[in-house]
Amino acid sequence: MNTVGEIEDALKGLPLHDAQNIARWLLRHIDQKGGSKTVSSDPAKVELPDYAARRRMILGDKILPNMVVLGREEERW
Repeated sequence: MNTVGEIEDALKGLPLHDAQNIARWLLRHIDQKGGSKTVSSDPAKVELPDYAARRRMILGDKILPNMVVLGREEERW
């Protein structure tokens, strides 16, 4: 087994009890290696970039028109 797909297929073929044992082993292995520190279980802690600050840095105080709204105004319904 060399690919994730092959491993997934093999796990799907196992009885539930065996698959659960492998899952427990894998979680213990990840905890021992310190890999759980890189995975965030709390989605509220995700930092998003400050798009408004980036826009001000690039454009300054310039206000660009909303091209979607202008395009809809010109369309004939």
